[in-house]
Amino acid sequence: MSPIPELNKDTPIAVIAAGRLGSSLAVALVNAGYNVAAISSRQASHREWLSSRVESVVVVENPQTAANVANVVFITAPDAAIEEICADIDWRSHQAVVHCAGVLPLSALDRARIAGAETAGFHPLQTFPTADSSQRLKDVSFATESLNPALFYWLRILATDLGGSAFKIESSQRGAYHASAVMACGLLAGLTGLAAEMWEPLGIERADALKRLIPLLRATVDALDEKGLPDAMTGPFVRGDVDTVATHLEAAGNRSIETGNAYAALAEASLHIAKEQDGLSDSAYARIKLLLSDENQT
Repeated sequence: MSPIPELNKDTPIAVIAAGRLGSSLAVALVNAGYNVAAISSRQASHREWLSSRVESVVVVENPQTAANVANVVFITAPDAAIEEICADIDWRSHQAVVHCAGVLPLSALDRARIAGAETAGFHPLQTFPTADSSQRLKDVSFATESLNPALFYWLRILATDLGGSAFKIESSQRGAYHASAVMACGLLAGLTGLAAEMWEPLGIERADALKRLIPLLRATVDALDEKGLPDAMTGPFVRGDVDTVATHLEAAGNRSIETGNAYAALAEASLHIAKEQDGLSDSAYARIKLLLSDENQT
C-alpha cells in the first residue's frame, strides 16, 4: 500500500467529468472550505457556468489537465464511463482516485491502482436534478469504501464537513445498496407516474394528477421520517380490507397488464411490513396474499 500525502482541507482536489453530481459536489466542497484546484467538463457552456459559480477554481475541458494539479481526484461521470475515463488518465503514485458511483466496485479504478494511486468510492445517497444542487448534499449518507485507512478516514471527515455522514460499504455489497437507492428514488418516481396515469378515467391528465398526488407523497415521506416503519404504512393492506384490494387489482389491470402486475408485485413484496402493525388478521393476510399471488401469475 503506497503512502499518500497528509490529507486535509488544503489538499488539492480535482472533480472530473462534472455533470449534475460533480458540479454540485465541487460547489459544496468549495463552500465547505476545501481546496478545489480544478474541475473538468466537456461542454463549453457548462464550463462557463462553473467558472461563474466557483471563480477561484480552474475549469478545463481535459480530465488529464485537471488530474495533473490534484492529489485527490473525484471521477463523477455516469457509471458506464468511469472505468474508461480512469484508463485514459496517466496517474501518478501517491494520488487518490475516488469514484462517486453507487454500484461500481473499486476494481473500476484498477488502472489508477496499478499506476500506484490509492482508490476509493464515495457515493452520496441523493438525487441531483440540476448542476446547482449543492445544498442537497446536506443530511445525506455517503457510502464510503477504501482499502487505505487514511483515505477512508479523510472521506468520513469530508462527509461530515459537507453536512452529512459516512457509512462503510464493500464492493460486494454495492448491488443491494444501489438497488435499494433506485427503489426509493427512480422507481418511486416511476410508480408515482403509474399512479398519476390511473386518473385517466376521471378525465384528468397525468401532469394534473401528479400535482394532486404530491401532497399525499409529502405526507407519506413525513410519516416515514416521524413514525418509521411499519407505522407509516397505511391503506387496505394494513386494515385487511380484502374487497378493496380486489377492486384495486381490477382497476389497475384495466389500465394495463403491466400496471396490474406492478400493483400486485409491490403489494405482495411489502405485505409483511403491513402485517407488522398487527391490524391484519392471519385470515385476511392469507386471502390478500392469494389475491396478489394469483394476479402475479397471470
